[in-house]
Amino acid sequence: MLMKLLSFSPRVLLALVGLFTATVAIFAAEPKQADPDNGPVTPPKVLKREPPKYPYNMRNAGLIGNVTIEFIIDEQGRVINPFVVDSNNPWFERPAIEAILLWKYIPAHKNGHAIKTRAQLPIRFDLVNEGRELWQPTKGKDHAKLPLEIRWDKCPEPIQSTYPIYPAEALVAGKKGHAVVRYLVNSQGRIETAMVIEASAPEFGGAAMASVDAWRFKPATRAKEPCAALVQMDYDFIPTGDASVPITSGLRDVVRELGRKEPRIEELAKLDVVPKALSRRPPVYPSSLRKAGQPGEALIEFCIDENGDAQLPRIVSASAPEFGYSAAQAVSTWRFEPPLKNGKPVIARVQIPVAFKSNENPKEEKVPAAKEQQP
Repeated sequence: MLMKLLSFSPRVLLALVGLFTATVAIFAAEPKQADPDNGPVTPPKVLKREPPKYPYNMRNAGLIGNVTIEFIIDEQGRVINPFVVDSNNPWFERPAIEAILLWKYIPAHKNGHAIKTRAQLPIRFDLVNEGRELWQPTKGKDHAKLPLEIRWDKCPEPIQSTYPIYPAEALVAGKKGHAVVRYLVNSQGRIETAMVIEASAPEFGGAAMASVDAWRFKPATRAKEPCAALVQMDYDFIPTGDASVPITSGLRDVVRELGRKEPRIEELAKLDVVPKALSRRPPVYPSSLRKAGQPGEALIEFCIDENGDAQLPRIVSASAPEFGYSAAQAVSTWRFEPPLKNGKPVIARVQIPVAFKSNENPKEEKVPAAKEQQP
């Protein structure tokens, strides 16, 4: 049996742990873009850029972090489909995307014509006073007994992290759960092997595993050289959200609505227009299926709340359970224009298929109103 080497404690940090000034410094580098035809391109220029808002709970907890957003700048200079590429603190992802959706550019030009360009933008959420990272790694008590090849001096550093989604049926039923996932981060910072070593029910283990699959690291080091490290993640699922799997206010509102005798949740056909997808993070191919590299698919049902956030993704069907959990994990981060009925925001129910073509090419299919063509 693998011995515990490194444990991350992913607790929801909402308490005031120190006095930090409300003034924050957010640094954003200019995006880099590439022309697929290798022709001369005049790069886009920023016309309007507002800094993201620093989340109140993160500021009060003295937490800092980094988010890298990938997006498209269209021919009109609008930002299309921003999604998170890297993030070492999930609480900073929403404000980063919200801000970038409001940015405006002079579009890139080639041969005198405006063109679409793809860009990546790193954003640093920082505090004037000294802050700290969300994830607090520690060595296990048996670290010195481990094989030399997985002992480390400096722990692996998360560059992409996520929280698990709360399984829909369990959350609606008020069911608590627990899961422990253990995995090996190789000397390149990639998860090489992973396994659920404890789960109170299969759905909690599957949700935890899908979250862990999305993590990426700067590798651990031993004697200043990259090395492998064993990592363990412990997750408690509590319907109130007072644990390591947070429950947002929007998710809580949807669950409360579903608890009514006659839930006020609309089908797409009854909306004024089909909500346009604003941000769609691609799913991650499940690590447990990586060796086979088989194609797969999943059908996911979810609600779009009054703010346009995807909430409560539920696996309707999947060619393998792992594809279902991975698809649900990705969908939980998606954003849309708010659903409207008679001009007023409502909660809407949506189903979409997600196709996994290979272990390197998962993609979503038939996203509602997602008709823009990407370069």
